[in-house]
Amino acid sequence: MLGVGLALTTATSALHNDAAQAADQTPTRVPAAGTTAVPAFRQANKVAVLTIHEPIDRVTLYSLTRRINQAVDDGADAIVLDIDTPGGEMLATLDICNLIKEDAPANTVAWINSKAYSAGSIIALACREIVVSPNSRMGDAAPIAAIPGAGMIALPAAERAKTESPLLAEVVDSARRNHYDENLVQSFISVGVELWLLENINTGEHVFVDRDEYERVFGEQPPTTLTPVAPSSTGNRKSVRPRVDTTVPAADQSAVMTPEQIKEQVEFAQTLPPIRDPLTAADADQWRILRQVVSDDRLLTLNQDEAIFYGLAETVIANEQQLQTFFGAQEVVRYDGVWSEGLVRVLTSFFFRVALIVIFIISLFLELAAPGIGVFGGVALVCLATLIGAHYLIGLADWWDALLILVGILLVMAELLLIPGTGIAGIAGALFLLIGLVGVFVSGDFTTSEGQSEIASGLLTTLLALFASGVGLWLVSRYTHSIPVLDRLILKSEISDTAGPGSVIEAMAHQPPTLVVGDIGIAVTDLRPSGRAEFDGRLVEVRSAGAYIVRGTRTRVNHVGPFAIEVEEAPA
Repeated sequence: MLGVGLALTTATSALHNDAAQAADQTPTRVPAAGTTAVPAFRQANKVAVLTIHEPIDRVTLYSLTRRINQAVDDGADAIVLDIDTPGGEMLATLDICNLIKEDAPANTVAWINSKAYSAGSIIALACREIVVSPNSRMGDAAPIAAIPGAGMIALPAAERAKTESPLLAEVVDSARRNHYDENLVQSFISVGVELWLLENINTGEHVFVDRDEYERVFGEQPPTTLTPVAPSSTGNRKSVRPRVDTTVPAADQSAVMTPEQIKEQVEFAQTLPPIRDPLTAADADQWRILRQVVSDDRLLTLNQDEAIFYGLAETVIANEQQLQTFFGAQEVVRYDGVWSEGLVRVLTSFFFRVALIVIFIISLFLELAAPGIGVFGGVALVCLATLIGAHYLIGLADWWDALLILVGILLVMAELLLIPGTGIAGIAGALFLLIGLVGVFVSGDFTTSEGQSEIASGLLTTLLALFASGVGLWLVSRYTHSIPVLDRLILKSEISDTAGPGSVIEAMAHQPPTLVVGDIGIAVTDLRPSGRAEFDGRLVEVRSAGAYIVRGTRTRVNHVGPFAIEVEEAPA
């Protein structure tokens, strides 16, 4: 575990110097692009490509924030998120979407290369545009609940609706910002959203309608088995997703608007009605059905051709050369994550956290059993620093978590060393320790579904670790005599030579001590400050009233209390 502590220290240093590390990376520079005409809102000279090739978590948020800031400082005027992820944590996903919309350059594009499921799709929708690689997939973004090591669990209907709500609000906001169809993006998240694609016979415009709107227009139930119809190749067919070239970059808005005004603008956008008026029966002659997009028993998942056809993606991009042409850029520079971020991801993984808590608790109690040795205390300190420090680096831990853990440890030590037998300090300390350890895993508002999920996950992790610690301590207490190192360290080894019939241990078990002030004895262990002393053949738990007392020193009782017997070094 000392190695783990060193690794955390190294990771801390590396994370605080990530900008320097990333600057040392050799960027991928693509030769100058051709003269292909590029819309003004997309035109860029320097494109920064940021990879997201892992499950989404708080480390991803930290990494993206760092890399976006570095790319902007390096002069990038376009950001591309190279997404290949199976999904991830909901709260981290929402924070990343907010990062893209509020702090990233307006010219931020998602490149789905080659899958963007769940959280990946939600992040892609937050970008101003989406491009796809050949054979790519996106969608299936319904929230799920999972217990580490046990897999997914079913959510009750009310809980599912509560969890879906912030995700639906997020994708609807993205649809209104980026001119996507609101019904279409919601079908990524909610099962039961049925959609059909209609085409305007005269203009070629496409719209997505649900069952209610279809029945209102055509006066009959929509078909559930339908051979897809090819779109019209004649007329002035509009794109499913209209694009306006006069997009005002967010940076320009920020220059003339206060943060409060920007927040009000975003909140106002959430209250706007859909981008099109609902169709009525009067429109029936102008529209024809092309296909059913999604049924009520599945979530929407699209391949690259469907993503383009439905207006979510702009084009297929196979490599960085084509990406450069897409932007009309002079160069493309790739910004990958650094090794320290991967280390933090390992340190904050479920099984590693359980192991840290187990080793911390066992080492703490072994140190209390062998005061003054220091080895177990050092291991416990390293584990605690790793547990809290790794989470602090990615914004999960707060000062109160560490404070509660510290107070819990002090109360447990007081129960074991200073006022044994009361139980009050020990119970309070164990409670504080439990709350502090659970709090390490909670990063959001306790009242939100995500925060409550984090509390449940943290509580499960901590209780599992406590159970494993109990088993470990039992094994240590049972088999310590067979482990030479421990046999020399813990206190019972110091008096084992007196054990047996007629020994002081047996005498202690049958003759409760009735000491008075002034009684003289011999310390049979070091008193640091607690330990044991022998008085007339009886072994007694005592506590030094002042300085540490070395084993073998004559001691004198100076106080007999209900919870402890205090002794001091007896004068010669």
